[in-house]
Amino acid sequence: MTLRYGIIGSGMMGQEHIRFLNHMDGATVTAVADPDPGMRAQAAELAGAAAFADYTEMLGAGLADALIIASPNHTHAPVLLDAMATDLPILVEKPLCATVQDCEAVVRAGARRTAPVWVAMEYRYMPPVARLIEEVRGGTIGRLRMLSIREHRFPFLDKVGDWNRFARFTGAPWWRNAAISSTRCA
Repeated sequence: MTLRYGIIGSGMMGQEHIRFLNHMDGATVTAVADPDPGMRAQAAELAGAAAFADYTEMLGAGLADALIIASPNHTHAPVLLDAMATDLPILVEKPLCATVQDCEAVVRAGARRTAPVWVAMEYRYMPPVARLIEEVRGGTIGRLRMLSIREHRFPFLDKVGDWNRFARFTGAPWWRNAAISSTRCA
């Protein structure tokens, strides 16, 4: 059996998901949706998939068994609310949404679903980070007083319209602070 994926948002992260799925047995990308013609064309070629300018048209086409949402952070809430009406399994890139209110609306909508919604890229579950948390909890280094982690990429990657440079579109700083708080509780 082959699982058919639809990708909503085909910029850097959407195309990264396509590359990974292209290497997985039993997975194929059958549809991509992006309002930007250049990104949409790149992703459609990379995936060999049908391309849609409007993600709602893609959702209605019945071409996917599962969805990946990799659109800009500030679009996650409306896209998720529409996608959750399909009851397909959904993987959404972090953060879930750009505001607390949008997260609450998505969580309420998700409570009525049978199919799961996952938030991608939770570093705490990666083996090196899980080991770090385990060692800190075990007291290996003594009492942790400060931790600094440098991200492995430049802070402002090229994005269509430079949306990632503005807090109102990314959800910063609240979701970064929430991630720090949840790590403290981990």
